[in-house]
Order: sequence, then structure tokens, then C-alpha cells
Amino acid sequence: MRKIALGIAALAAVAAAPAMAATTTNTMPVSVNVINSCTVAATPMSFGSPTAIGGANVNSSSTITLVCTNGALYDVALDNGLHVSGASQRNMHSAGGVAIPYNVYSDAARTAAWNSTSTQSGTMGLTGTTTLTAYGQIPASASPVVAGSYTDTITVTVTF
Repeated sequence: MRKIALGIAALAAVAAAPAMAATTTNTMPVSVNVINSCTVAATPMSFGSPTAIGGANVNSSSTITLVCTNGALYDVALDNGLHVSGASQRNMHSAGGVAIPYNVYSDAARTAAWNSTSTQSGTMGLTGTTTLTAYGQIPASASPVVAGSYTDTITVTVTF
């Protein structure tokens, strides 16, 4: 008896539902606007702990990492730091103001200066990440200095 009652209830529910015989359609626009974007990070350029300055070149390097939109054109410039002398000589200074000159290059041979006018440019590949190496050098011609900590800060600017 219970099965008959459930069957009648199910039949009544189906019969009470309205019949659907027509349809209509429309479109739903879907879009995205990808904009060019870049971030930059640089590792410290440490010349280590030499026992003397002058007489021999002291070399170092820093890795500059760019993360940009695929296909973005980029241009990376380095300013002359906080302690520039003359038009473009970068210097690391001690707390007492004593200077050690240094230069930054875009090539391992340290012949191509890297600054705000001599920049590194490229097109971002499919990975969206690229690394550039900045090659630093304290020249052999630097004057001897007293022991201590000498620092500078260079600003890395990416135009994209």
C-alpha cells in the first residue's frame, strides 16, 4: 500500500510541473586586459674583505632579477649611487667620509659601463623572468684607505 501511495505522489508531482517547450539564448562577454608590469630585485654587490685597496683590481658582481609580463620591452638603468663625484665616479664612503672609487659594468670583461645612460634593454621571454649580472670593480688605481666599512647604494630603475 505504501508503494502505491508513493507512486501516486510521484505521478502527481510530475503532472503538476509545467511543461517547458521553448528556449532562448544570449551571449555573455568574457574578457581580460593584461597590462605590462615589471618588478625588480637585486642581490648585494659585496667586494668582500680585502686586506688592502689599491695596486690590484677588486672584483664583485650582483644579480638583478626582472619579473615582467611576457613580451614586455624593458630597459634597466643604474644611477651613480649616493656618493658620486664628478660627473659619474661612483664611490663607497666610510662613516668618516673617506671614499673608495668603484665602477659597475654590464660585461664580465668590465669594459662596458652600466649607468643611467648606458643601459641594458631587452624583450621579456615566455618565462616572464630574466636575470642580468652587474659586474663591479674597485680599480687598481684606487688609493689605499684605512680599515673600516665603506658603503654606497645604487638605485636600479626598470622602464617598461
